[in-house]
Amino acid sequence: MKVSSKMSMLLKGALASVAVVSLMVAAARVAEARAVVQDGLPQASGYTLASAGRAANKGAENFISSVAQRGIDFLGNGQQTQAQKTESFKRLLEDSFDLDAIGRFAAGQYWRQFSPAQQAEYTKLFRRGVIDMYAQRFAEYNGQKLEVTGSRPAGNAANDTVVISRVVSPDGAEPVPVEWVVQSKGGKYKVLDVIILGTSQSINQRSQFKEIIQKGGGDVQALIDNLKQTRG
Repeated sequence: MKVSSKMSMLLKGALASVAVVSLMVAAARVAEARAVVQDGLPQASGYTLASAGRAANKGAENFISSVAQRGIDFLGNGQQTQAQKTESFKRLLEDSFDLDAIGRFAAGQYWRQFSPAQQAEYTKLFRRGVIDMYAQRFAEYNGQKLEVTGSRPAGNAANDTVVISRVVSPDGAEPVPVEWVVQSKGGKYKVLDVIILGTSQSINQRSQFKEIIQKGGGDVQALIDNLKQTRG
C-alpha cells in the first residue's frame, strides 16, 4: 500500500504502538474521525469535540495500553521468526481493530459503486495490505514504549473515546503524540482510527485511494487492481 515519505518517517518513530496496532492502520487505517457504520459505510463525525458531562474512560485507556503491550511483546521477541511475528500482528489487528469499517471508510464514496464481489475482494486485499505493509517494518522496532496519558470523549457518540498517548524512544528522541479513536460495542473495544501528530491514518488512506480511482478514470476496479499489484 502506498505511504507518503512524511508518514513513513512518522511511522518509523512510532512503530512500537502504531505498527503494532495501526491501522492503519496504515493503510489503514481507521476511520474518519469516528466511524459509525450506517448503510454499510462509516459516516463522519466530530470526534475531536468533547461532550459535556463525560469523564475520562479508563477502560479504553487500559485497552490501548494492553494492545500496545501485546505488540511490543512480539516485536521485542528475538526468538520469533518473521512469519510468527506477522501471524501475531494479524491476530492483534483482528482482535483490536474494526478493519471492515476502516476498509469501507478508506473506499469512501466508491464503496457503494463496488459490486458485492468487488466489495468482498477489496476487503480481503485491504486487510492483507495492512498486515503486509507493517510486517515489512518490524525490524525497525528499537525498544520504543507507549505511554497512555489520558482520554476524552469523542464528540457526542456515547460509545466513542479518544485515548491520548505518546511513543517514547530509548534514545531520548522527542516523544511522538498518538491518539486512538476507540469505540465500545457489545462490551468490547475496537480501534477506529490512529492519529499521529494530528494526522488521521484513515483519512490519509482514503485520500490515497481516491487518487488511485480518479487516475483510473473513476473506475473502482482500478483500486482493486492497484492493491493486487502492491501485493505482488
